[in-house]
Amino acid sequence: RSFEQQHRIFCGREIQNSIADSVKKLLDDEIKRRKMTDAFYSTKSEIINRISQSNFMFYGLKHNIDSIKSMEGITIGWIEEAQTVSRSSMDIFIPTIREEGSEIYYSFNPRYEDDPVYDDFVKNDPPPNSIVKQINYELNPWFPQVLRDEMEWLKKRDPDKYIHVWRSGTIKNKEAK
Repeated sequence: RSFEQQHRIFCGREIQNSIADSVKKLLDDEIKRRKMTDAFYSTKSEIINRISQSNFMFYGLKHNIDSIKSMEGITIGWIEEAQTVSRSSMDIFIPTIREEGSEIYYSFNPRYEDDPVYDDFVKNDPPPNSIVKQINYELNPWFPQVLRDEMEWLKKRDPDKYIHVWRSGTIKNKEAK
C-alpha cells in the first residue's frame, strides 16, 4: 500500500515500551524477504518508502495517547495485538485517523468476548464501512509443519484451547487464563 501514494502509516499496540516491542522488525524482515530493501529506508524508529515517501511510525497507545490524538495526516492505522487495546485507547485513536479515505486495521487473536475490539467488530455488528475477515492458519502459505504438529496435538489434548489458539475462539473462562 505504501507504493500507491504517500501515506502516513501508524503502527501501534496498546503497550509498547520499546521499538523492539513493535512490528517494526516484522516489517523490516518482510522488506528483506521480498527483496525490496532498495525501496525502503529503515531507521531505528521508522521506515520510509523512498519512492512514495510513505512513512511508517511505531507507537504504544497507552503511554502516548495524548500525543497520538494530535497527530495529523495519518491515512492508515494498524493496531497489532488489538485484543489488548482498552476502550479508552480506542475512543481516542479512532477519531485520530480522520483523513478522507483513511483506514484502520486491527489484527488480533481473540481473547475475551468483552475485549473492546472483539466486542465492536466480531461479537456485535461492526461500525459502518467495516470489513471483518477471520484469518486462521489454513490461509497462511508459510504455516510450518512444526506448528501444524503442535496444533494437531492440542486439538486432541484440549479441544477448547485448540479452538482459542488455532480457530479464533475466545477464552470461555477468564479465570482459566
